[in-house]
Amino acid sequence: MAEMADYFDTRLRRRAPGVYIEDVAPDQAAMFRTGVPVFVGFARQNGQADEKDEDTKFFRLTRWEQFAQRVGHAAPEGFLADAVRGFFENGGECCVVVPLWVSGDSQSSGVLQEQLRDVFRTDEDGRRGFLEDIEDTDLVCVPDIMMEGIGSDQDVVFDLQQQVLKYCEDLGDRFAILDVGPTTDIQLAIQHWRELLPPEGALYYPWIKNRTGKWIPPCGHIAGIYARTDAQVGVHKAPANEIVEGATDLAMRLTDEEQSRLNDVGVNCLRSFPGRGIRVWGARTLNGLPSWRYVNVRRLFLTLIRWIEHNMHDLVFEPNSPPLWERVRGRLGSYCNQLFERGALKGREPNEAFFVKCDAETNPPMVRETGQLICEIGLAPLTPAEFIIVRITQSAAGAAVTGPVGA
Repeated sequence: MAEMADYFDTRLRRRAPGVYIEDVAPDQAAMFRTGVPVFVGFARQNGQADEKDEDTKFFRLTRWEQFAQRVGHAAPEGFLADAVRGFFENGGECCVVVPLWVSGDSQSSGVLQEQLRDVFRTDEDGRRGFLEDIEDTDLVCVPDIMMEGIGSDQDVVFDLQQQVLKYCEDLGDRFAILDVGPTTDIQLAIQHWRELLPPEGALYYPWIKNRTGKWIPPCGHIAGIYARTDAQVGVHKAPANEIVEGATDLAMRLTDEEQSRLNDVGVNCLRSFPGRGIRVWGARTLNGLPSWRYVNVRRLFLTLIRWIEHNMHDLVFEPNSPPLWERVRGRLGSYCNQLFERGALKGREPNEAFFVKCDAETNPPMVRETGQLICEIGLAPLTPAEFIIVRITQSAAGAAVTGPVGA
């Protein structure tokens, strides 16, 4: 109330007619939504829907029941509806569905493959189609890469998934959730990882059985878990050790030794533990760089990129001088400080957790003459305690326990 009184007191003192400038930065308090996936898959048009709906390229859904109302019916041999339902079952609040319409007659696998490729293909102008214009999404799931006629050809699966990863890499602010095929061969799962090169994604294994008794790839359920942990804690929390709601069984019960082999190459496993249900038991990306090893760390930086894109446009074409640099530092510093206060960064003090540098050193005359403004940001993200080590030492005085210690 005191702050509000001071504000109005200041405004009331401006009684003389004139122009008064107030520099109001964008609302820094609102952390925009994360955990919003784009689902791409095949659907048959709802017979009761207006024919013009066939030209609709995407639908925003906020609950599972809207799928039948707006999208229609997923192709029965595909997994689009199962993935979307799994997303909402696991705490997802909003998603975008991109249906690729198929007729009642069966279509060749070649035609289906081309439909998927067209969605992520770059045009002659370097644009990646209408998906690029769908705002407020940060995840990508394409469960129908695994449908009959496509998923049976490993070379086709690798090619399509790599195209999805390249799309995410080119946009620079989206993250792909991918599936290993329905195999029980650990070596094939490892080979699947080796075939995928772009880094902006994570790979999950094995398949799950849903409540209808159908075996499906887990990407939709995993996307819901991403959204759930984002809402409950934040994007900085690893989406792991979380129950997979709606999953009744796993296509393969992995041993610790088998998971160790998969974990080493970045394949995230789903495990079933007595009394604890089916859980996500891994949080690694496909990126081979140690700095980007964990899903939450990579997504934290991707979210920072999205925030900058949403909140810095009004500064374009401003005079590139110290006052502008100060405004840039203020906005970015405020956002990074919020991350620190939410527990997303290391350090006891803000200066140990992040830095924002935008000054004459990052913007010498040569840079300014090209119309550029350069700002350097450094974050110290928290990594998950993937291994908890408890040391037990036996001595004459008795057993001494030290830990747990994250390693």
